[in-house]
Parts: sequence; C-alpha cells; structure tokens
Amino acid sequence: MNDNRINDFFYLQKMEEKIFKFKQMYHPNLIANLSKEAYDLYLIRNSIGDQILEELNKKERSIHKIKEFITSKISELESKLKGTSELYEIDLLKLNIDEWKAFL
Repeated sequence: MNDNRINDFFYLQKMEEKIFKFKQMYHPNLIANLSKEAYDLYLIRNSIGDQILEELNKKERSIHKIKEFITSKISELESKLKGTSELYEIDLLKLNIDEWKAFL
C-alpha cells in the first residue's frame, strides 16, 4: 500500500468511528425525552451518519468521493436555504449544513 492509500484508509476509518461514536451517545429509551431542538439535532446527525455510512460501504470508496458527496449535499441544502422564507425551516437547514460541514 502506498502512503495515499494508507492515509485514505485511516481518514475513512476515523469518519466511521465518528459516526458510530455519535450513534452510541443516544440511548434508544432516552431519545423520546429529548427537547424539540435536541431531537431535531439527533435526527439530522443520524440521517447524515446513515448517508455517509452508505457511501463508505460502497466498493470504490475514497476520500475524494466522500468529500465530493458531502459537498454536493451541502450545495443542495444551500440552494434549498435560498428558496425558503420560513424561519423554522431556515434554522433546520442551517443546522443541517453545519453538521455536514463537520464531516469535511
């Protein structure tokens, strides 16, 4: 293995660990007791984690492809943000964008 492939492997492994660490933070019995804001954050993080894990499980995974996937998701959300005027939706979209950026 060359250095780039080793770096890719460790980067992707670290990303998987970050997702699983998040998923372990929330006990299934306590999710129902979260505040509205905390529950929204939980749903966003869980959705992002599931989507990234799906990408990581693809055969031809690489740092470049994962970053490209995340960047495209951020672009989609930013275009939705420009097209909405509801304050609640704006807040959710901004939170969603911030959580996606945390994976870059």
